[in-house]
Amino acid sequence: MLYYNFNNYEEFKELFGLVKHGNGVKSRKNKILLSFIKNRKLLHDAVVSGDYSLVHISDMATMKNLVTNEIIKSSNDNMKLSYVVDLMGKRYYSSTYSTDGNKGLCEDGDTRAVRYINMENGERVFKMKAGKFYRAIVLQTEFGKLLPEQVMNYLCEEFASEWQVYTMGQLPKNRLYVNNEFHKIYSSECCEGNFGSCMVDKDRSSFYENAVKASAAYLENEDGMIIARCIIFNEVKDQDGKIWRLAERQYSSESNEILKRALIEALISGGYIDGYKKVGAGCGDARAFVDINEHSLSDRQFSIECNLDWEDTLSYQDSFKCYDMDKMVADNFGAGNLDLGITDDCLENSKREYDDYHGYYCNETVLVYVGGTEYYCDADDLDDFIWVDSIDEYHHKDDVQRCPECGKYFVTSDGRYSEVTEETYCTYDCLDDAESTYKRENWYYSYYDEEYYENEEDITYFYEWNSGLGEYERKTISERSADELWEKGELHRFGNDLFDLIDNEFNLPFGYQLIKIAV
Repeated sequence: MLYYNFNNYEEFKELFGLVKHGNGVKSRKNKILLSFIKNRKLLHDAVVSGDYSLVHISDMATMKNLVTNEIIKSSNDNMKLSYVVDLMGKRYYSSTYSTDGNKGLCEDGDTRAVRYINMENGERVFKMKAGKFYRAIVLQTEFGKLLPEQVMNYLCEEFASEWQVYTMGQLPKNRLYVNNEFHKIYSSECCEGNFGSCMVDKDRSSFYENAVKASAAYLENEDGMIIARCIIFNEVKDQDGKIWRLAERQYSSESNEILKRALIEALISGGYIDGYKKVGAGCGDARAFVDINEHSLSDRQFSIECNLDWEDTLSYQDSFKCYDMDKMVADNFGAGNLDLGITDDCLENSKREYDDYHGYYCNETVLVYVGGTEYYCDADDLDDFIWVDSIDEYHHKDDVQRCPECGKYFVTSDGRYSEVTEETYCTYDCLDDAESTYKRENWYYSYYDEEYYENEEDITYFYEWNSGLGEYERKTISERSADELWEKGELHRFGNDLFDLIDNEFNLPFGYQLIKIAV
């Protein structure tokens, strides 16, 4: 621990320790972050340079910003990467790809893909899934090649989400409202689809009207229906006395992460907030706030004034949930002794745990996910859920599937789809293995190119001279490679056959002269 920003094992456990779930299974906190900072090459470079900023990271937001900056720096410093890739105002370089005046935006309006030019393919224009394209760009940098797979997946998923928000924002069609219509944002009649919120239609909006200083913020679509909403706490105080306006409790139609991000972008553009609860991985942490530039605020101890008595209406809180009734203050760092992170309608009913999935009180609950939304479910009634080992979480059985390659469960929305096999896999490793097997069994192999081709018409044959045996061996080669080698004079055509070496004395394949003499 000599080189890290924790002094002893206790501090390590606080950040990366094991968490015990209701079924007795243990999982480690901040696994993605831990996989990054324990990289040996990363530590070696830090010791050599004396710059420990990349190993002194304690939250995901900081890691994302620092790693992204290092990727850009590594991309800019590599003189072998000569083509400009301009994405959302950030400039990368590539040996293969480039962006044109559209700066990655697809002309067909596809918000999930990046438009690019393949400089090795006649400067033709293509498009690629945003996460896959970002992976290709990152892996061309020296720094990107050092990243653990967990970190790479996280960065690609974050980029894909941000890219969709960015591209959607080029054609705005939703309208932002910031007001005191709390009852509206918690009404299923006003919201489009399922928001996955346990407080919808529970008549708890008076909490925000009476107990705290807050505003309702939401996006309406062209039909006047709410598609994303959040709460803005307008007077949040940190440990230094600074006042912040922080957005949290983001929900959206069908739990769409893109709509949540779009709401935050609209609030930032309108100047309504100074920070917000992080969207995506790590958002369940009460301290996972970032400022409007995505710099982590996890070191800030935030609190709000809260005038709540035992029988007053309570609406579930997931940030300011530690409440001191005597001081009338709720915080996100554990100073208060009463828990507001409950689904009871008041503190008086908080003595038992509440199963907000089934809708009843019980002795013990377990955190579960339904469509990406958190619920607490009776630990003795988990028939609707499946434990996903790779992420140490319970997910609804309708939201998971078995990987056709390894047989393990994974969250369907996190799967990797193969255009080759037309199936979805749990990881890129399984996808690559499945595609390799499929190609080996169904496609056509080119000995010369050392790769498979889908169509038999793309493959031809040539004769390779084996000097040890003194004879030609028939080998496969792609039609494209055969044409290129023939034009360069590296293959020789006699009739319908191609040869790599010939007898220069007779300008014929070896043995052809002898055959003619015999005849």
